[in-house]
Amino acid sequence: MDSTSSPQEPSLAVSSPFRKGLGRGPSPTSNDRAWLASHLLADIGLFSRHVIGLPLYDYQVQPLRAIVDAVLSRQGREFLLVFPRQSGKNEAVAQLLVYLLALLQRHGGQMVYGAIGDGLGRGMRRLEQRLDTPWTRGRWRRGGRPTRYTLGQAAVVFLSSHPQAASRGETADHLLILDEAQDQDAAHIEAVFTPMRAAHNATAVYLGTVRRTGDFLWVKKGELESATAADGHPRVFLVAPDAVAAENPAYAIFLAEQVRRYGRRHPIVAAEYFLEPVDGRGGLFPPWRAAFMRGAHPRLGAPRPDELYVAAIDLAGQDEGAAEAGGPLHNPGRDYTVATIFRLTEAVEAVENELLGRNSVSGGPIYEAVDVFVDHGSRHFQAAPGQPRLADTLLTYLRRWNVAHTIIDAAGVGQGLADWLAAALGRERVTAHQLGGSGAKARLGSDLLALIDTGRFRYWTGDEDEPLSDGWWFWQQVVACGYSLSGAGRFDHDLRWGVPAAARITTPRGVEPTHDDRLLSAALVAELERRRRDGALLFGASASRIIPGRDPLS
Repeated sequence: MDSTSSPQEPSLAVSSPFRKGLGRGPSPTSNDRAWLASHLLADIGLFSRHVIGLPLYDYQVQPLRAIVDAVLSRQGREFLLVFPRQSGKNEAVAQLLVYLLALLQRHGGQMVYGAIGDGLGRGMRRLEQRLDTPWTRGRWRRGGRPTRYTLGQAAVVFLSSHPQAASRGETADHLLILDEAQDQDAAHIEAVFTPMRAAHNATAVYLGTVRRTGDFLWVKKGELESATAADGHPRVFLVAPDAVAAENPAYAIFLAEQVRRYGRRHPIVAAEYFLEPVDGRGGLFPPWRAAFMRGAHPRLGAPRPDELYVAAIDLAGQDEGAAEAGGPLHNPGRDYTVATIFRLTEAVEAVENELLGRNSVSGGPIYEAVDVFVDHGSRHFQAAPGQPRLADTLLTYLRRWNVAHTIIDAAGVGQGLADWLAAALGRERVTAHQLGGSGAKARLGSDLLALIDTGRFRYWTGDEDEPLSDGWWFWQQVVACGYSLSGAGRFDHDLRWGVPAAARITTPRGVEPTHDDRLLSAALVAELERRRRDGALLFGASASRIIPGRDPLS
């Protein structure tokens, strides 16, 4: 049999125009191998199943077929592919590239893959893995600067799409792929990458993760939806998580766990799994979330027997004016030191799980805020007439509540007091948490929302409508708390949140700073829960009881 008809060189069954004859090749009786090659190359779904050996799901194949058709017919269309997290977006694109390399290896020309940061490395690694097929193994080559993968006369070129990268001069003969579209700079893409398509009216595919309505990905979505409305050709493929779960039962279990852990409305779940943009124009705690935070329990004045309590401390700086009891502070606008006491209760009630459409029990304890200690400006380790050291006051307060564990913000001035409390209470009962970095506070905010959205954070009720009460101040800070997303827009890494320093509120004493100390103190319990969940902390309570005996003969 002629080597030109062997499956190892399947592209010989393709002539210009590329798709001419595919599906209508020689009958099996005249040339079985050539017919098989043309048959498998006629559809990317067949190629995925029988050549690569890792069949794609229908939700992956559908957009790829539209892209292949646009590439081979020189339609020059643009497409947007957005899949839920971990549902196979990069796998689909890697198989698309292998398919086009095999199809175009005799015709020649190149495709361009642009990405920022880790996206470039992921794209190259996945392509190399999928090139390990019976048709391409040992026949593809990697080399050059920029990195280029070739099969026959066809190639894929990988370029950084960072605005500072030198990426000009390449041509996308057939296809331009831009990964991490949510991070792309629109002006840079238009100036550098879009012209690469011009010579041959190449197709463009944009990939990414849903983040914000103003980023490149979401703006491009609007543009392509308008084009589709004009001519009826689908260009935007946003794959819903239920479509993935319907084809992949394991993914359904995985997704249900993410919803159980974070809550359906948590920004990470909403954006990365349900493809709903996260925008920072509103507050971090809209009314529906604030309602989740309101408990039905009253504030407590003392611990109750057989109950488990923990404490979370946001420590403020000391004020030199606090040397005399009742004396004026040099900086009355400074934050307060706040210690919030939480009672841990079992999560025995059902929490609505919107994904499953039924009630399911949320894992982990419920944290109920039951009391708070507030100090304004006291010196940490120096007593004044009629005013003890803050360290002694805090220690007495924590011992009165018999807390099983205490977490304290040890950033800046907090480290010394954190060490002192650890020595007094036992190092195994005190966690010093560094909240100073933006990344640490972003993760804390994300973890706090997970606790709230799964029904496991509750603040006491009873004084929220009494101006200047502790509960009133807490809810004023909740309402005033805003947020924004910077950098790459990753909610658990780039979230900036808090009460603006300029925030003021009218009180019976006049206009006062709102602060965010009560809110931050309460938020620290989310870090305590993260460490408990990860096995880094173990705390519990013990009680003595007399168990009545039972007559073994009865």
